[in-house]
Amino acid sequence: MLQKAGADVRKYQEEAKKAIAAAQAATAAAGTRLPPGTPPAAAAGAATAAAAAAAARMVGPDGTPLANGLPPLPAAAAAASSASDSAVLNNMRKQASGLMQSISSNAPGYARMLQETFMGGSQQGVPASPAAATAAAAMGGPEHVPGQHDVRGGAGVGPHMQETELERKTRELQARQQQLIMEKRKQEEERLLAALGQPMGFYKGKPLAALVVFRACLQWRAFQADRTSVFDRIIQVIGSQIEKQQDDNACLAYWLTNTVTLLHLLQRNIKPASGSSGGVKRVAAAAGRSIMGGLFGRQPLPGEASIHGGGVGGFRMVEAKYPALLFKQQLDAFVQKIFPMMRDNVKKNITPLLGNCIHTPRGTGRSATTFAGRRRSGSGTGADGGAAAAAAANAQSRAWSDILAVFDDLLVKLKDNWVPRPLVQALFKQLFSFVNVQLFNQLLLRRECCSFSNGEYVKTGLAQVESWIMEKGTEWVGESWDELKYIRQAVTFLVIGNKPRKTLDDITRDLCPVLSIQQLYRISTMYWDDKYNTETVSSEVLGRMKQAMVEHSSSASHSFLLDDDSTLPFAANDILAQMDDKDLYVALPVPNSLKSGDGAASFAFLEKELRFSQM
Repeated sequence: MLQKAGADVRKYQEEAKKAIAAAQAATAAAGTRLPPGTPPAAAAGAATAAAAAAAARMVGPDGTPLANGLPPLPAAAAAASSASDSAVLNNMRKQASGLMQSISSNAPGYARMLQETFMGGSQQGVPASPAAATAAAAMGGPEHVPGQHDVRGGAGVGPHMQETELERKTRELQARQQQLIMEKRKQEEERLLAALGQPMGFYKGKPLAALVVFRACLQWRAFQADRTSVFDRIIQVIGSQIEKQQDDNACLAYWLTNTVTLLHLLQRNIKPASGSSGGVKRVAAAAGRSIMGGLFGRQPLPGEASIHGGGVGGFRMVEAKYPALLFKQQLDAFVQKIFPMMRDNVKKNITPLLGNCIHTPRGTGRSATTFAGRRRSGSGTGADGGAAAAAAANAQSRAWSDILAVFDDLLVKLKDNWVPRPLVQALFKQLFSFVNVQLFNQLLLRRECCSFSNGEYVKTGLAQVESWIMEKGTEWVGESWDELKYIRQAVTFLVIGNKPRKTLDDITRDLCPVLSIQQLYRISTMYWDDKYNTETVSSEVLGRMKQAMVEHSSSASHSFLLDDDSTLPFAANDILAQMDDKDLYVALPVPNSLKSGDGAASFAFLEKELRFSQM
């Protein structure tokens, strides 16, 4: 009896497989015969109804399963068949549940469509059929169809579809994935910020810190973020390093290079995000993608960036949001802050030394002056004079040597930290302008400095400076010699011979074209010759100078002095325009400070060359 029942069960299982195949064919056929414009839910309902109709043909009037018109099973065989069918159905539910989880993690939108189709969801007013409820039960979903009575005789539970177990698990999985991604991103940010606290060095003459920050923000899509704290934290690290080492020009030069390079990268590669409808569509399209696909490996949309090399993977100018644009402004402010700090550090070092460059030191000065007086009176010895002159020359040489040593040290630090040459030139030009102002004002304020011998003293020191500038070259110190033109022309007036024979035109056009009438009048009236006892300019020339000052109403007190211009001698855009992109986008080695733990893998994107999209 049991053997016969088993044989009948196997026969009915074969017939059930044929019935399922027929239902699938009916579903496919129902989908192709629908008229154009039929909503997807209606098409799915019709297909499911066709499948249910095909399955219904396998059931007799009393609900007993048939096998191609075969009579009902005996009671024992029917019981065995029911147990076997239950096992098959459970197995189908498990397989369907696993399949739906896989689909949900990779294509949530498609998964929702399947759930609406097979679990009784209604769309555009098309109700789900009872056959859909049967299909939902086979997939492990709820047996109740929203808007319909329970297929097993229960009452409806309301018009809103409740969250299924599969949907809940999918939602929890996605939330967990997002949490893990955010935690990983946080760890990467912490590692980067910790590494910024120590010098990363340079690669092919480019600052690694600036390049790493730019590429990390590009990789994390921070430039496109409406809200992010990463930029503020980077600014805090840089600001802290600058404040702690504001007297160290080597540190300042390092950060000057990094900030101006990062500013250059942002200037070239980001722009304010447009408010066009195209931008809204791109945001909506990105929002419709899965979390995993959106953060790992999806194709970049127009206006977005990717650090992956290759044709499609090249990057275009990034449409940046407010945090990125504010970050750019803060970098510009750092450049404007670091440059004056370096300049003021140098000023502080050379100011005590400038006094010995404009006037002979006290001891040697008295000896030289005494010797000059003895020479006019016919007394004194050549040995005394030679000793005084040698002492003055040695004092002057030491003063200028000490100043030029400060400049040498500064230039070495600037070169070691690869500060862009336009910034180096601007720094030295402003420093020599400061030297010019200090020496010139001291000359006009102190009568002892306006002597013939002192003019020769200063002229000798300026020749030493000119030699240093020529040795370093204009590519590094620019036209710094021109910044000394006021003190150079004043010294030329002091040492020129035959002053009484010079006309005002000779003085203003040939000897001292940059000096004002007030400055020329001041030097002419303070001049005295402690060496050859020569006279200053003629009284006629002095009268014309005084008349010119009255006519121009500019004889106010101290109007002859120069002002030290402490404003930035450059505009940021001018400096950035002179910088080149060479080696800014090449493949980079991962800095050692980022390799701890799994840092080498997290920052492996640095090892890929950045390429521009041809779109």
